[in-house]
Parts: sequence; structure tokens; C-alpha cells
Amino acid sequence: MKKTSQNKRRKNTSYHPEMHVRDVNSREIFKNERLTSQFLRNYTNIPLLSNVMPEDIEDVSKKYRAFLGVEYESDTIKKVYIRKPDGTIEREVFVLSLIEHKSDIDYDVAMQLLRYMCVIWQEYKATQNKIKKSSSHNKDFRYPLIIPIVYYEGKRKWTAGLNLRDRIEFADEMEKYIPDFTYQVVSVNQYINEELSRKHDEMSLVMLINKIQSAEDLAEFRKISEEIVDNIYGNAPEEIKEIYKKILWSLLIKLQVPGDEAQEIMGGIGGQGMGYLFENMDKMDIQAERRNTKREKERADAAEQQRDIAEQQRDAAEQQRDIAEQQRDIAEQRAEQMAKEMELMKKKVEEFEKSKEVH
Repeated sequence: MKKTSQNKRRKNTSYHPEMHVRDVNSREIFKNERLTSQFLRNYTNIPLLSNVMPEDIEDVSKKYRAFLGVEYESDTIKKVYIRKPDGTIEREVFVLSLIEHKSDIDYDVAMQLLRYMCVIWQEYKATQNKIKKSSSHNKDFRYPLIIPIVYYEGKRKWTAGLNLRDRIEFADEMEKYIPDFTYQVVSVNQYINEELSRKHDEMSLVMLINKIQSAEDLAEFRKISEEIVDNIYGNAPEEIKEIYKKILWSLLIKLQVPGDEAQEIMGGIGGQGMGYLFENMDKMDIQAERRNTKREKERADAAEQQRDIAEQQRDAAEQQRDIAEQQRDIAEQRAEQMAKEMELMKKKVEEFEKSKEVH
């Protein structure tokens, strides 16, 4: 890709990182209908959603948040309109998107999804009964389909059960009495970078950036064609560019790039695109390497501390053994002394008895 000399480039110095220090990554992604439609079409492998477009998606998350509480703020609920070939709406389905940022896996995800489903179905029932009184009592009444999806950014393999029944006792013996469903996990790490870059949509760049968790991940990202990355960024609508900036700012903070350097990089990206990021990755790499070095030092210090503790424990155990041995020696000495005293007393008694016989 042809590069312009740095002194001729225009920087957007209006970027204010203090506005983006919150963990906004996935919430911002799934608030955007364009990114959501790409995600549903190209990353879930669900045929029913294969033709979903941004205009087919309605965010209804706020409607249900009052029932669920603030702990569910990062999750999204979308109403998706499935259309016939002529463009008319055939049916509505709901898509639940749960966001898992952490490496620690939440093994209660299925139960969390069930709570969502029950709230959605209960509200749907109430709405339909308002439209037509007692309609839910009719034989042909049907609740809408809900498709549960977990977007997972952690590096560890997802090991939680994918079915609700996995969390319920006697599931095998009493299967017919247990409600069940399967949820789908879409992990950013189930894709290699080359596979994501070939998709060439805005969501692929989101996932490529979200994959970066370490210096090694950053090195892999640098192998991607700069032209591909810059083209995806350059052709993205402004609202998605803003999402990219928020994700990148979170990444710079994660890699512990100093604030002034991070702000300079973000300003450069705002004015020139992702090519500026590639040119300044050494700064990110150095910080990531420093972080790795610091982590290794902390691990070495912790290991040394563990060795010291183990050595102290061995010394204490040896000291206890020495004390026990000393106590045994003292006890043996006392026993020998007592035996000698008893023997001496016995001899004196025998001598006394003999002297009595003589007299």
C-alpha cells in the first residue's frame, strides 16, 4: 500500500480518550445494527439468519432491562424480522446476545439465558393478550422463537455445557421432565487471523482486534495485510469507525501504552486510518513485551517465594524431627536411669534380706 510521508499527514487531535475508558467493546458492537447483521449472517452459521440485513434488526434490550437489573447491561436483545423473497415480513424472532469478556468461564450461562427467555415470553404473552383478550389460551397460540448466542472473547476453550439440562440433576434419568435448549458460542479465538481477514467485513476487524490479548497476539496481528485492514477501516461508516477507536483505545490501555503515546496513536488513526496503527505498533509491542517481562518476573518472584516457603517448611519439619528425636533420647535416658535405679534398689533389697537370714 502506498504510504504518505508522515510530516504531510493530517492528525485528528480532537480524540479524547477520557471519554472511552469504560469497557465498551462488545456493548457498542451489538448496539450497531450493521455489525450485528454481519455477525448473525457470517459467524453464527444459522440458516434462518443467513439473509438478515441491518434494517431487519430492532434493538429491544431496554424494554426488558427493567425486569432483569443492571447486571445484564452489557447483554442485548434483538428482534429480527425474517422476510419472504418478495421482502414482506414472514415472522419475528428474538436473538439474545450474551457477552463474555473474561477468561473465567461462567458455567451458569444457560440459566441466565433461561431467565431472559422467560421474561421475553411473559412480556410477549401480556402484549398479545392486550391485543386480543385471552389469546394465549387458544390452541394455536405460539410463543416466538428465541435464539441464544454467547459472544466469547476469552482465550481459554469454552468448557461450559451448551444445554440447560447440563445444569440440572437427574437429567439423564428424568430427561422428559426437564426443559432444555442449546445455546451457540461464537468465540473470537475459533477463527485464525487469515480466516477473519478473508471475510473482509467490518465485524472481522472487530474480532481481529478483540483477539489481541498478549505480545504474541499482537505479533500475529502484524502479519495481516496492512492494506486489507486499512481498506476495511477506510470504507466503514463513521459510527463504526468510532467503535473501532473505542476498541483500540481499550487495547492500548490493556497493553499499558503510556497515555500520551496512546493518545497520539489514536489521533493518527483518526486522521489517517489504520495504516498509522501499523506504523506505531512498535510502541505497543514494547509495552506488551514489558508487560510480559513484568509478568514473567512476577511469576519468577512468586516461584522463588514458594521455594522459600517450601524450604522453610522443610527446615521446620526437620527441626520438629530433631526435637522429637531429642525427646526420644531424653525418654530413653530416663528409662535407662530408672532401670538402673530399680536394679540398684533390687540389689539393696536382696542384700537386706540376706543380712536378715544371717542374723
